[in-house]
Amino acid sequence: MKRKSIILLGAVIIVAGIFITGCEKKEKYDYLVLVNKYSKLPDDWEKNVKLVTTKNAWKEDIKIEKEAFSQYKELKKALEKEGVTIELDSVYRSVKEQQKLWDDWTKEKGIDYVKKYVAVPGYSEHHTGLAVDICLRKGKKLVAENDDMIADRKTFAKIHKKIADYGFILRYLENRDDITGYSYEPWHLRYVGSKKIAKEIMDKNITFEEYLGKIKDVKGTPEAAKYQIEKALQKYFKKAYKDLIKDARFNVEKIYSKKEEKDPLIKSLKLGDKDVAFEVEYQLLPEDDIDLNLLITANGEYDKKLGWVVDVHRVGVLKYNSKNDSYSITEFGTGF
Repeated sequence: MKRKSIILLGAVIIVAGIFITGCEKKEKYDYLVLVNKYSKLPDDWEKNVKLVTTKNAWKEDIKIEKEAFSQYKELKKALEKEGVTIELDSVYRSVKEQQKLWDDWTKEKGIDYVKKYVAVPGYSEHHTGLAVDICLRKGKKLVAENDDMIADRKTFAKIHKKIADYGFILRYLENRDDITGYSYEPWHLRYVGSKKIAKEIMDKNITFEEYLGKIKDVKGTPEAAKYQIEKALQKYFKKAYKDLIKDARFNVEKIYSKKEEKDPLIKSLKLGDKDVAFEVEYQLLPEDDIDLNLLITANGEYDKKLGWVVDVHRVGVLKYNSKNDSYSITEFGTGF
């Protein structure tokens, strides 16, 4: 073959290769990225995510990850054939926008209210562009209030039955807030990039955290450790305070594992591979008509405006029980 022909053939192969690669190329970011109250958005996510702009139900400009949007449109078409019309409400929200939301609500409602109801900037799933909040259109009426949508179980049953066919899952299941950190939200869908994975999650009726295996073992995963600590604390407080409190909320500040055994104090705790020690700040919501002195401790005080006992700091030890594959609080007090 002549040199000129070889060069021409090589150029054709290179161009064809570029074309084929471009057609098959998937985005480099991970559609299974976990962002929740314990797991932060990857630092380079906002720089790399590919977003498209569209309109929500109120004709406002919103952004959504492009593949998630493509599959959402297919889902919308499929549901319309069954007499169900969905519209987009809220999708992508930047960390900067979340910070503004956090600051505005703090000024209006106070920091304690914000900590309970607003995701910390960097820890909202809406930062991914893969979380899709929908609302319903019934004739000329737009159903967008949370309570109204929660009550419409028949319509959302049809929606939830279809979503996995297009790579979506129901992100916040009913009675799983101890795992997800959020109450039931039938309108909050999450694109996971795979119909097969979506169907597995939906068929098993499990949370995204459970599918990823992020909540089982505290070893080496601070996110899982925080989940297990909070879950064990809820159980501990229900037993310790019985009818004295309505609710408790926690901010796990530090976690210590067996790795820190160079510290004599941590070594003295004799932690196992799956055990952790921790420092936590917590707040308690008293039941009505109780003696507040029963809840107020040396490091806590009752905030009349908020209605909670606040600023309580304690340390504890979370121990793993291999017999029943569970965790429990074995020590809890002002010091190790």
